[in-house]
Parts: sequence; C-alpha cells; structure tokens
Amino acid sequence: MKKHIVFLFIIILSLGTWDVKAQQTLAVMNENIYSTNYNPGKPSLYKWHASIPGISNFNIAFSENLLTYKKLVTSTDTSKIINPRGLLKGLKRPSRFIFDLNEEILGFGLRTEEVSYFSFSTRLRSETYVFLPNEWFSMMIEGNAEYIGENVESRPGIFHSTYLEFGISYQYTIQNKYTVGIRPKLLFGITNIHTTQSSINLLTTEDWDLQAQGNMQLNTYLPFNEKFEFRQDEFITGLFHNPGFSFDLGATIELPYDLGVAISINDLGYIFWQNDKLTNQFNFSTNDTGEFTQDGNIFFDGFELALNGLQDGQLPDISTIFDSIATDDFFTYTYKNIDNYRSSLYPKLYVEAFYKLSNYRFTILSRTDFVGKKAIPSFTFACNAYYGDIVELTLTYSIYNRTFSNVGFGAHFHFGPVQWYFAFDNLIGPIAPKSFNNFSLQSGLFLGIRPKVDKNIRSSYM
Repeated sequence: MKKHIVFLFIIILSLGTWDVKAQQTLAVMNENIYSTNYNPGKPSLYKWHASIPGISNFNIAFSENLLTYKKLVTSTDTSKIINPRGLLKGLKRPSRFIFDLNEEILGFGLRTEEVSYFSFSTRLRSETYVFLPNEWFSMMIEGNAEYIGENVESRPGIFHSTYLEFGISYQYTIQNKYTVGIRPKLLFGITNIHTTQSSINLLTTEDWDLQAQGNMQLNTYLPFNEKFEFRQDEFITGLFHNPGFSFDLGATIELPYDLGVAISINDLGYIFWQNDKLTNQFNFSTNDTGEFTQDGNIFFDGFELALNGLQDGQLPDISTIFDSIATDDFFTYTYKNIDNYRSSLYPKLYVEAFYKLSNYRFTILSRTDFVGKKAIPSFTFACNAYYGDIVELTLTYSIYNRTFSNVGFGAHFHFGPVQWYFAFDNLIGPIAPKSFNNFSLQSGLFLGIRPKVDKNIRSSYM
C-alpha cells in the first residue's frame, strides 16, 4: 500500500510543479492569428494562414503561488539549506499549482468570403490544476500546537487532462462591426486524474493528539496497471479509445468612439475514459477513529535539508516520510479497476474591453478558469503599438494566481508571408529566476497573407 501512496504522491507533485494559466499577452496580440484561439469571434486579418508543424505555436506556462527559490533556499558557508519556514512567508489562500501545454501540430485557415474565415487545427493539450490547503504546510512545518481545539476543514484536489484536439473554426463579420465565431472540437483523451470527492477534517485535541475524518476519491486514466507497471501496449493502442467533444463560442462588437467589447467561452465539453484496462479508482478514507498520535504533540523543529553533501551521494528513501502516517491505523486505502468514467474540461471565460487611439490600442482583459467547483480569476491590462504594416509590440501587466508582479511583453513581425512572434507573460522570470513563481512563453513562426487595406479599414480590426 505504501508503494501506491508514494507513487501517487510523486505523480501529483510532478504534475503540480509545472504550472500556469498565464498566456494573457498572446490573447491580446491582435495581429497574431493564434489570438483567435482565445476567442473564435475575434476578427482574423488574414486571407489565409498555414502552420508549420512543430514550430508555429509552441505554448508552455507554469504558475504557482506557494514559493520561490529565494524564499525556500538559504546559503551557508558550506552548503545550501532548505528552510521550510520560508515557504510559510509566501503562502496564499489557497495554494495552487497550475500547468498548461498547448502545442499546435497542424493548422490552416482560409477566408472563404470577405466577411467569413474558416480554419482547422490539430493540437496537443495538457492542463493540470492542484489545490493544497495552506494549513497542511503550516502543520508540517510549525506543528499543530496553534490548532488546539480547532477543526481544520480542507478540500484538496487534483484535476489533470492530456488530450488531442481536432477543431474546426468559423467566424462571420457583419458590417465591419460585429464578429461571431464558433469552434466545435473532437477530442481523444491520453491521461487523466480527476478528483470526484474530497473532504478532510483535522482536529487537534486538548491532549495534542491529531484526529482526522474524511475521504478522497480519484478517478485516473494512466498508463500503469494496479502494480504501477508501465502498460505500453494498452496505452498506445488505447490512444483513440477515449472520445470527447467540446466547443468554443465568441463575439466581438465595435462600439462608437473607437470602443469595443469582446466575450468568449472556451472548452465546454467532456471526455469519456473507457479503456477498462487503464481506468482506475483510488479511495482514501480515515479509519473509525482517525487518530494519529506522536508523543502527544506533532511538532517539527524546522527541516534542514542540504542540497549538496548528501551521504554517499544517495537521496534518502522518500517512503520513510510516510512511515508515521501511512498505516492502516490512520486511514484505509482501496484501489480498483472501473469500466469507464466521464470528466469535464476546464472552461475559460474571457471578457475584454478595448479602446483604439491612432496606432495604439488599450485593452482590459478578464479571464476566469472554472475547475471543479472553483473559479480562478485573472486580469490583464495591455497596450498595443503598431508600426506600419510590419511590427506589433505589446506590453501587458497581469494579476493572476494571486501574484502581482507579472509584466509581459510580446512582438509580432511580418516578413512578407512569414509571420514570427514571441510573447512573455512575466519578464521577471529570465531576469531574476530565483525570485519568480510564474512563467509563460509563447513563440512560433507561421505563414500568412493579409489583404491590402487602407489604414482606416485596418484600424477597425486592430
């Protein structure tokens, strides 16, 4: 049982260490065809476009609101020491880890009429959200003395999906003022971890004993059997055994006085996981008493973990960390194969307001991710500058994952049919890697031709 617990714990941490749903800068780069990924109703400026497999739309992001290297690691004369109390200084409520990978494999688009644009894309997508209660970190690091008589309620969760996406997009513009778009998508699931139940209550008694009551249930689709052995054959042959469907909707409205608004809702849909050799269910629940006692009071006098100078160059056995609690005296654990289950995608709502002034455009963008019963908001303020028909520069400031130091920058260059762009959502990352906890990079090169229009007509689409 302990092997299963350790393995699942490592999976959760590895998925959660990567994160973020930043990607705000690319969403407001209006000259870029991939900005329509966030709103199928955003007017396309192109006659046609074609992706170059592997290099046209690489998109990776991570974000966590828990820690930074600078807070967690301190240096001595002989070694680097992990100071867990530094983690507590940066805790936000709740602690979140988020990962997002969005890679276009193949894509193209064509303006079929002056007012309509059709496109197709195949994408590899991976999204992970991990929610961890702050009180867990506090108890591990400081002990449970300050929680005497207090019932700590928590709902940890992990939501992860990796899948292939085949989408067809169509947008239509009316009178150069109203653009609507729809994107239905066929999905094929690859991996999944989905929390279906989660409720854990921790109580520290007057005797300083820790009592737990609750349960946690996970449905998983992973390439491992019940012994956590890699099932290559079943995994490869089952890549197209998990169908799903979703769609995106969006609209843009041009208002008087060079104002405008846009709204879109993306990823409304489900994936059906139905390869019974890889669909599993994990159940964790406390026993009848749910009592765990360690000399009356569970207290850790600070961890001191050296990053170098490990004995014999060997890492300690991680399973020893669970020796004190991973026993049948504290909770029960069950595992079983299930025939199938369904998991929803994680919808995103975008609401945008913009103002155009000559060769500049000012934007306020709100994005909300819906994960389970949680809503994760973010906000972006952007300024776009256009230099002739060659260059678009974008400067952004974003608030997301309860962090407030996210200054982004993007650029789009036109060299005839060759379109090259890049975008960062947090410039602090490359400049001060030890102090940041959010990063997002989008970059690519694609082919595309835009119609030759006069400045006034073009500005209506800027």
